[in-house]
Amino acid sequence: MITQSLTLAWRSLVPLKNSPGQLISLLLQPVFMIVVFVYLFGGSGGDRAGAVMYMLPGVLTQVALISTIGTGMNLATDIGNGVFDRFRTMPIARLAPLAGRIMADLLTLLITIAMSLIIGYVVGFRIQTDPLQALAGIGLLVLFAMALSWGSAWIGLKAKSVTSMQGMATAVILPLTFGSSAFIPATQMPGWLSWWMDVNPVSHLAGALRGLMVGGLHAADVWITLGWTAGLVVVFAPLALRAYNRRVK
Repeated sequence: MITQSLTLAWRSLVPLKNSPGQLISLLLQPVFMIVVFVYLFGGSGGDRAGAVMYMLPGVLTQVALISTIGTGMNLATDIGNGVFDRFRTMPIARLAPLAGRIMADLLTLLITIAMSLIIGYVVGFRIQTDPLQALAGIGLLVLFAMALSWGSAWIGLKAKSVTSMQGMATAVILPLTFGSSAFIPATQMPGWLSWWMDVNPVSHLAGALRGLMVGGLHAADVWITLGWTAGLVVVFAPLALRAYNRRVK
């Protein structure tokens, strides 16, 4: 099944050659976010260097979470175009089309992460830990995005249209990211919002990434993030597969 999933992942990436606009969007997305969060919001307090070091891991977190919306949108588009009806007639594992779609989106996410780090370096971000810790942070980020992609896939398979899928996924992702400590420490927020930010899984993901790249790591952030990652896969992978079987039978 792994070989089949990789083949289908490559099939999903090939259209990027003929769609330069989509590739440019992948490259410009982190540029836009860094300009908005670091220069517009982070620079308002006068400590732009400190804002860069704190916010860039938050930008990486948000980029990863937003990228998962594309998984559901692409699945909804493929089902609407009848692509999965053709897959059904092929001698491949039932899970391969879903796994291949998620693999392709994770590869594009790596491109976006690399671009974010390049732009981050230009604006002053520097990794303060050793390379192994930094790579572990990126690996944790990709793992969480993979797990969340199963949830996005389930929504995409249940949604009636691409537009409705995008709306539902955005309604989940944006409150999680902006209601977290990815960009602002929870201690600066009112009591009720500070409590939510403390329990928000995105806060733990951003905290783990920040600790692994900048320093001051709290091991609890890593373990909580891994727990959420495992939980998302356990819950949404079977749901997505069942929804897929129902849509293409």
